[in-house]
Amino acid sequence: MEYAGFRHEALIYEDADEYLAGTLPYLRAGLEAGEPVLVAVGPAQADLLARELGEDASRVRFAPIEEIGRNPAAIIPLWREFVDGNGGRAVRGIGESLWPDRRPAAIEECHRHEALLNVAFAPAQRWSLLCPYDAGSLPAEALERVGASHPLVRRDGKPERSAAFDPAPDCFGGELPPPRSRPEVLAFGLRELKQVRERVEAVARRAGLDPTGVADLVTATSELAANSVMHGGGSGTLRLWREEEGLLAEVEDRGRIEDPLVGRLRPEIRQEGGRGLWLANRLCDLVQIRSGERGTVVRLHVSAPTRASGDGQEKAWVGAGSGS
Repeated sequence: MEYAGFRHEALIYEDADEYLAGTLPYLRAGLEAGEPVLVAVGPAQADLLARELGEDASRVRFAPIEEIGRNPAAIIPLWREFVDGNGGRAVRGIGESLWPDRRPAAIEECHRHEALLNVAFAPAQRWSLLCPYDAGSLPAEALERVGASHPLVRRDGKPERSAAFDPAPDCFGGELPPPRSRPEVLAFGLRELKQVRERVEAVARRAGLDPTGVADLVTATSELAANSVMHGGGSGTLRLWREEEGLLAEVEDRGRIEDPLVGRLRPEIRQEGGRGLWLANRLCDLVQIRSGERGTVVRLHVSAPTRASGDGQEKAWVGAGSGS
């Protein structure tokens, strides 16, 4: 099958039969046309497709989306490498970025990721991406947003153009929810960058991160703080706090990010800026960016050992080094 430009289509399915009815003909059509095929789905879906494809499964590249796409911002680099690595040939893929046990913050970033796919690939690039969504497991509000990021939505076996599709979304718009516990806060400028690193290291160790996790969070946060000093008005604010799922670090400044794909495309050697967010996306479980006229907030999420609840422990957490 030949098609002009990037075809971005959602598949809404209720069960395994509907999943196979929507994916198998799509895959087989690509294989018959000699197109390279990449399938980035969860292990259960990969096993199901491999069994049904039989010998043809060896002609399909499978990628573990729950590992590669833990941070949704890492998914566009996967597809970019696949598309660019095939020398302009028509290619196709299946990508299931949203799975049932995603946390709310990650679900939100998945929706923004799907919208950014339409920005990341030029209309002239001949490739097709089918994005399945499990209507039997995903929350209704997540399914309602699928049409905004996909020009085509397939239900009951046939694709239809989405009346809700937004070709130019503001993927940095909106506000992040406030911290669910009182954060440690540090206002910083150039002279306090060392203090930023020391504060993050201390908090990460106190949260129980292993040495690699501590080093990764220190690196990611210090890069963002340096960006604030260089490009965000010369100063910024660091916030650190615990939530159920882990440790969060947030850097806020007065700058504004204009490039919607910053941190998702590998910076060129001579490129100015963008390396801090690229690095943060490699080192953290989730990165959220909100940017506009009032400034920019970047929130980093990393997993941390769970801790017992109790007023004494909570007070110890927020009391040590809190405020500045």
